[in-house]
Amino acid sequence: MNTKLLHMEDCYLKEFDAKIINRGDNYVVLDQTAFYPLGGGQPSDQGTLNGIKVTEVRKENGEVRHFLEKPVEGEEVHGVLDWERRYAFMRMHTAQHLLSGIVIGMKGSETAGNQIGRDYSRIDFRPFRPDEKEVELIAGKFNEWVDKQVPVKIYFSTRKKVMEEVDEKRRVLFSRLPEFIKEIRVVEIEGIDRVPCGGAHVANTKEIGHINIIRTENKGSDTTRMVFGLE
Repeated sequence: MNTKLLHMEDCYLKEFDAKIINRGDNYVVLDQTAFYPLGGGQPSDQGTLNGIKVTEVRKENGEVRHFLEKPVEGEEVHGVLDWERRYAFMRMHTAQHLLSGIVIGMKGSETAGNQIGRDYSRIDFRPFRPDEKEVELIAGKFNEWVDKQVPVKIYFSTRKKVMEEVDEKRRVLFSRLPEFIKEIRVVEIEGIDRVPCGGAHVANTKEIGHINIIRTENKGSDTTRMVFGLE
């Protein structure tokens, strides 16, 4: 992949300049981009390149393709993110990490799947069968971590170092990464969660807002889906 993903080091970058290194009928590939490509349960960013709307960004055939409403002229572009959309996903994605960290800490349940949305998101936990009181307790703990205003750190570390530092529950997550990945991007909410992630996140739990757990659904014999929104 020849495109440098700028969000990996700066999730708050709203505008950027880039060169077009490849193009198709309805997309361009850039040498660098602040647009987040679809993946990891997080939808892609939208915005504009030289004023032309970017409808979706996807990884295809080893490229990060920016799909456009109409062709863009020239070889250089100025990109502008739809920041309201991006920031909503950043809050939701960090909320997912915080919620997953609380549940694995309380119940030992792993996150079996997730989908980030703008207005609400969902996480599948396994094994997990909470009653109403447990759901209330989880929501209460979540809001406590938000009110604590805990830093969210993003950094790169070697596989060996991370595997030595994390607890056994989270070591499984890192061990699932392909062996050829030696340097890992880590997202850490200090004191509650530390996992590998390539997504976009806020810098402090205070930015997430309080949680509203809308409902829980049974998804199989030992899996529960938790649907939530943010205030």
